Amino acid sequence: MIYLIVFIYLFILSISFDFLKAKGPKNFFYYLSMIILILIAGLRWKVGGDSLVYQDRFEKLIYPIYQLGNTNFLKVGWEPGYILVNSLCKTIVPEFWFFQLVQATFVNIFVFQFFKRYTQFYFTAVLFYSVLYYFYFNMEILREIIPICIFARFMFPALKEENHKKYYIVNIIMIFFHTSAVVLLLLPFLSKFKLDKKGLIILGVAVLITTALFSLFPNIAGVFAFTDSLSSKFVKYSRYSLSINGMIYNFIIFALFPYYLIKLNEKYYDKLDFEKLIFPYFFIISIYISYSGFGRFINYFGLFMLVFFVNTLYLVMHVSVFKKVRLILILLLSFCPLYYKYQYYSTSYDHIIREANKFNMYYPYSSIFNKEDYYKYRAIIHSRGMSDSYNNSNKGKN
Repeated sequence: MIYLIVFIYLFILSISFDFLKAKGPKNFFYYLSMIILILIAGLRWKVGGDSLVYQDRFEKLIYPIYQLGNTNFLKVGWEPGYILVNSLCKTIVPEFWFFQLVQATFVNIFVFQFFKRYTQFYFTAVLFYSVLYYFYFNMEILREIIPICIFARFMFPALKEENHKKYYIVNIIMIFFHTSAVVLLLLPFLSKFKLDKKGLIILGVAVLITTALFSLFPNIAGVFAFTDSLSSKFVKYSRYSLSINGMIYNFIIFALFPYYLIKLNEKYYDKLDFEKLIFPYFFIISIYISYSGFGRFINYFGLFMLVFFVNTLYLVMHVSVFKKVRLILILLLSFCPLYYKYQYYSTSYDHIIREANKFNMYYPYSSIFNKEDYYKYRAIIHSRGMSDSYNNSNKGKN
């Protein structure tokens, strides 16, 4: 029920301030929305999938800062920067809810600042964020979201200004929070290309070479990593592949749909938002379509994609040529990401627990004030689901 109430509240704000241009205390309602989302994520009790693992390790394996030397870094399995943050939080308050609250505050302050900076229609951006990314960013990828936020806030402006020294310094620091940030090392090079005929040829060649290499040499991804941990992750990502139907579906959602949005914007704007990220995004997507394990690198483009999408909706709203089909086009454009997320949340776990699905990792909601025992079946769904995913990725090896 709490999610529905918040969604309705955000929907009303979007319609009122962004569509109808109502007068009122916009900043008050905007930052009130931020506080609400912080408290829901920060005060949750074992809501989410990966959150269960993070809480378990925090309680059993993380030491306060004055006992940091006792930490078995290999056993914890996290990057040192993230362990340090956990240790600092445990020094202040030894319970996991405090760390959750600190993390949720960090994430949502950065997200809300990002929306305010890059779109006039920030209430609509928050509305779509609540559906498309909120649970994932706040309750699943608790390590990776740190470099994602830092990339959006500090690294992208440095990339845009071609301040590569600042960019790489921050990038290297972020690798110590999550090793997936290593992919960001490529962006200053990839951002030099455009999505023109030459760029499309380069993408095509990249797909062919990547497919050939991963097919002939399954462990080659590890060669490009500079730590054993990163090497094993790259090898694991390269072994997640999709069926032909899955590849076509991902091509439509992650390549064809964004490409249409870009062309739509190019027709009416001289300069595109986030232009330097367009080729790097499609480069990652070209690999992801064949090897779905690399999909986690798309996370770094998530906030930019969302803002670009919202700005496109308002382009349709205000360009007269769309006047007769405005509502239909907005609904069609919104359908694509919303349907994808609906499928994600409705993924059936009926083979694990009767009538369970992915959304049951977040619903019903439980807070630290009541500590309902919903987490028991969440733990079962998460562990079995991870096991099934791992087994499926290894079928090709057996």
